Amino acid sequence: MKYCLCVLMCLPLIVFGKKFAIIDKSWAGELEYAKQELKLFLDNKNDWHYSAGSKDADWIIVLSKRMGMAESAFSIKTAGKQSKLNVELAGRSNSDVFCAAYTLLERLGYTFELNGYQVPDQLKVNTLKNGCDTIVPIAKYRGIRQHINFPMDISSYSIDDAKQYIRNLARMRFNFITFHSYPGQWYEFNGKDTTFLAGNFFYGHRHPVPNDPFFHQHIKNQNVFCIPEIEPYYDSLAIKSKMAVQWLQEVMKEAKRVGLKVQLSFEPRSTSLDVDSTINLIQQIQKQYPLADAFELMTEEAGGWGPANTDVETKQYLASFFGIEILKDTMVTRYIQPKQADLGYLYAQLGHFIKTFNTIKERKIKTKELKIGIYCDGKYNVPVYYLAKKFANGHEIAMLPSHGSDNVAKHTTNLLKERSDWNITQLYSWLEFDGMMFFQQNGIDGIYKLLKYQKDSFPSSRINTVAFNHWRTSENKIAARYAALATMEGPLEPNEFYKTYAKRIGISQADSFAVAMNLIGTAYNFRKSNMAFAWLGYWKNGIRFEDASGLEKQYALYQNAAATLKRCITGKENAYADYTLKFLDNRVDASLKYLKAFLKQNELQNKNLSNAAYETIGEQVIDLFKDCMKTYSMMMPDRGCEGTLINIYHGPIRAVQISIAKKTGKPVGEIQQNSKLFDSPAPPVFQN
Repeated sequence: MKYCLCVLMCLPLIVFGKKFAIIDKSWAGELEYAKQELKLFLDNKNDWHYSAGSKDADWIIVLSKRMGMAESAFSIKTAGKQSKLNVELAGRSNSDVFCAAYTLLERLGYTFELNGYQVPDQLKVNTLKNGCDTIVPIAKYRGIRQHINFPMDISSYSIDDAKQYIRNLARMRFNFITFHSYPGQWYEFNGKDTTFLAGNFFYGHRHPVPNDPFFHQHIKNQNVFCIPEIEPYYDSLAIKSKMAVQWLQEVMKEAKRVGLKVQLSFEPRSTSLDVDSTINLIQQIQKQYPLADAFELMTEEAGGWGPANTDVETKQYLASFFGIEILKDTMVTRYIQPKQADLGYLYAQLGHFIKTFNTIKERKIKTKELKIGIYCDGKYNVPVYYLAKKFANGHEIAMLPSHGSDNVAKHTTNLLKERSDWNITQLYSWLEFDGMMFFQQNGIDGIYKLLKYQKDSFPSSRINTVAFNHWRTSENKIAARYAALATMEGPLEPNEFYKTYAKRIGISQADSFAVAMNLIGTAYNFRKSNMAFAWLGYWKNGIRFEDASGLEKQYALYQNAAATLKRCITGKENAYADYTLKFLDNRVDASLKYLKAFLKQNELQNKNLSNAAYETIGEQVIDLFKDCMKTYSMMMPDRGCEGTLINIYHGPIRAVQISIAKKTGKPVGEIQQNSKLFDSPAPPVFQN
């Protein structure tokens, strides 16, 4: 963060006044939302009251745009003393002025987080000092990438809950969001021979609500888990499709209202030299989502499991899209093997994107900003990124180079090696990893390493865009706050962040809290696998066994985290701090119980078990998973928590039921009727 300090007076201001006025100096009331937010948080707070006129106001807050400021910069300028204070909140864009408003509120004592905010007992007016503080965030655009593909993310939220989530992002001073749609989920497409509908939520897997009091107590849906407003029309496919598009349109509308730059990402999944179908797809999606600022064509996720090509096929792809001369470029060709997964397919998809963009330009077709997206975990992200840079022709590159924040940090050192790379690249990292969805995670260390690499390597440059994958909301509020602050201020040392955060919200045992957060990160990072993957197809064939030794070590690490967290809870915390600690404690306990179920189910690998013994142990495993769900259900602050419950039931619990049925012939319980798999994600593969 860069500061421009124009200090007029160093002594704290002593403000006795109780009225404040807000003056919007923008054209046609463009900053009305900032005015609404300031009124929401200041009016009737500690006897402060909003005044429509500035004549008798003790505070005059002026909102203004300054086009001469750096991109995404904003400022707070205060002048005056005692009972008469002028505060100017300025920014280059509307969004930047909103950030200035939230910065003022944070300095007055509010703490904005992913799932809500903490209200101060008293506004800290004495913390304001006369002067001009100009803030130039290290990342011009910083925010979230929502895959909107699993039950615990916002794609199961009511429209009101989803809009509240969006408002929370803006209050954290994020200014960017990407929504990713897998085929069939959030856009309709009229092809040559057929119409593909939207509304195939969660890859088309139906998630029935079990006929069980436990689920009816904790889940809002009556029959099928999905967006509550859409549930009555779940089996009316055409209506469901329209409602899915309308839902995302409304969420985008709210994002634009609160100042977020909106991007829609999708996967054309084509290697053809004929790009007409993809151009048609772009035009149709743009028509459905006119509020999106940019559209990202993303490659299908690659990491060792994609289509295999021979060296001849891969070179044919390269020559056909990029010309025969590209085969002389060893940065592209040295990775080619006689036969391999992914590389040829990635080169061909990238070539298809480049040809699509060039054809759109040649035909003078009007579109919003178009970006190249690459989702590749492993060594092939280096040549694919290189090739994209070589032929991007002014298009930005959205890069998702690995799974998990630690791995993104590691791979980025091999990718973004020049100052110019940070200018043209939109980088995606993670708050949490979806292969470990039912665990309490902490991805802060990886975010720190990523931002530190950028700062150490290019200290005077800024980041174009960095956004973070996540699915669950409340479980990630601390990591999200770190990401929001660190992408503005620069890499905050994690231990110092934990202590500062603890003191800010009222956790008295700040040092112990820092230790606990580090232990959670250590436990989560010890062994990453897909043992808590949310896609139901992962569990369709039965139990997925995990190495017992690794499970035991991870269990011990989470036990250490739990013990330290419990020592932080003194009973003297304020309500917000108390809930924050007890929620973390609950989620770590749930993680332990999930691990316990996996440890127990390893007993089912004994091939000498009788059918009766197998069924008995299997039912014990199911009971352990249910114990995990009961622990989880004790604290359900947001809709995504309901999605986690339904997902554990239809994922690992059902896998045990399937394995029991295979062994004993006993029928599986409730059938997932009418599930029509539309698509499937690639299970993340880790190379630690």
